[in-house]
Amino acid sequence: MKKIVLTVACAAALFAAWADAAPSPHEVVRRQLAALRAKPEKAEIPPYLPPDADFDDACQRAKKEGKLVFVSIGREACGRCQVFYEYVKRGELKIDEKKFAFIRLSIDDESQRNYFLSTFTPMDRHLPYVGVMDGDREEMAPCLSGGHTAAEYAALLKRAADPSTQH
Repeated sequence: MKKIVLTVACAAALFAAWADAAPSPHEVVRRQLAALRAKPEKAEIPPYLPPDADFDDACQRAKKEGKLVFVSIGREACGRCQVFYEYVKRGELKIDEKKFAFIRLSIDDESQRNYFLSTFTPMDRHLPYVGVMDGDREEMAPCLSGGHTAAEYAALLKRAADPSTQH
């Protein structure tokens, strides 16, 4: 009988400790997505660049229009990628269409991954990777990788658009 009581007491203590534990990173992203999606959409995001599209043509088109290229690469199954896209959709990250052409790439498409990685060096392997470049594919500010706040992405855009900070 003592073993049963001791086992039940230990199980209860473990369950209580587990319930009080900090949420997992996946749970944090899930909650963040739910909170963002509860807000109304204010902007549209472009579709992923089609596999048969020429990335260099898109960059040259942006250059002719006097725009920088704001490029993200991720995947649909990535929670942090979806948070980034929700920032844009919900207006928490505003991309000035007069200054930037926004191009979405898929990390699962080898040529698109190569386009991105030929210009940017992500700080780590966590998606999404987000960067700004000019039409000649010169990196304009250090690339962000992993989950960031809308303010951090906005700061990336601001740094890239400010000629005094470009290298």
